[in-house]
Amino acid sequence: MELAAAQAAWLARNNTRRLWSKDATLWTGRDEASWLGWLDVIDSELRALEPLQDFAQDLRAQKFTDVLLLGMGGSSLGPEVLAKSLGSAPSYPALHVLDSTDPEQVRRFEASVDIARTLVIVASKSGTTLEPNVLMDYFFARASAAVGSVAAFHFVAITDPGSLLQKTAEAKGFRRIFLGIPGIGGRYSVLSKFGLVPLAATGQDAGAFLRDARAMAQACGSASNPADNPGVALGIVMGVLANAGRDKLTLIASRSIAPFGAWVEQLVAESTGKNGRGIIPIADEPLGDPSVYGADRLFVYVRDTSHLEPAQDKVVHALEDAGHRSSASRSPRRTGLRRNSSASRWQPPLPERFWASIRSISPTSRRARSQRAP
Repeated sequence: MELAAAQAAWLARNNTRRLWSKDATLWTGRDEASWLGWLDVIDSELRALEPLQDFAQDLRAQKFTDVLLLGMGGSSLGPEVLAKSLGSAPSYPALHVLDSTDPEQVRRFEASVDIARTLVIVASKSGTTLEPNVLMDYFFARASAAVGSVAAFHFVAITDPGSLLQKTAEAKGFRRIFLGIPGIGGRYSVLSKFGLVPLAATGQDAGAFLRDARAMAQACGSASNPADNPGVALGIVMGVLANAGRDKLTLIASRSIAPFGAWVEQLVAESTGKNGRGIIPIADEPLGDPSVYGADRLFVYVRDTSHLEPAQDKVVHALEDAGHRSSASRSPRRTGLRRNSSASRWQPPLPERFWASIRSISPTSRRARSQRAP
């Protein structure tokens, strides 16, 4: 009943239409409209695919073996999901993401690649973030030692227009500079150049990725009812249950798409953690016996139906039978990129690759058993 009432209230207030219209009064009425560029980024990026395609072909022709992305937070988590879930196309370099200045981790990354055949992508929206700038200086020195005066041709920058990083990249003569969109925050940037450039570097089809994202965006559009809108439906489930005390969002994912949880973790924590309120996301937690969990949990299961894991299904079913609330998403993975559309649902929009259905399980074992995913 609470979910139905929340869906009815959302519909009565035209909240989906207000969201897509970038109506700041849906939040505080302050500057929110200035940060909603992700709502219409898909079409603008689809119109700008040629530079990405040229970039991908350039890397393949130059026979780079590795791509090392330097970034922090939203600038690195999205690309890391893509790299670990999709891998690289044949004859394209492998993508590595370094988002730490820990000396041991830096040395490990450096030892795992041939700097002379590595392209370094420096990703920073502001261009002033300390960690990627320090890492850029470090690896520029290493590249200079390895290849001499052409070291700058081993570097690419992704940053917002007019940033310090853009000016530095221009002064040094970086191989490419890709500009982001100021109206998109870092954690929402995976559908912009911050996600698409690393994706293209690995030889994956950025156009196909964006077209699948558009399919999910349309499913989340203003014309659909809240119950049929995957993004709204998931958001209402999370909001209603959080208000009822289930404010610990536990993300369960098939191993083939496990990195997705880390990206969603930051997205949920930073987006909902405001003014002393929020939902606490938990990713990569080993699942325990149902008895160890309290009544403060909501479990979200992202299930790859092309790589079934009966043992994981059994644990999730046990949680449902014990009365824990859960929501399930099935990933059919019809193509290599199909894995990554669930992001559209968490960040309206992203591709339909993760998403196939969403359901809420009420805390009664009979209903839970009747609604299990096949």
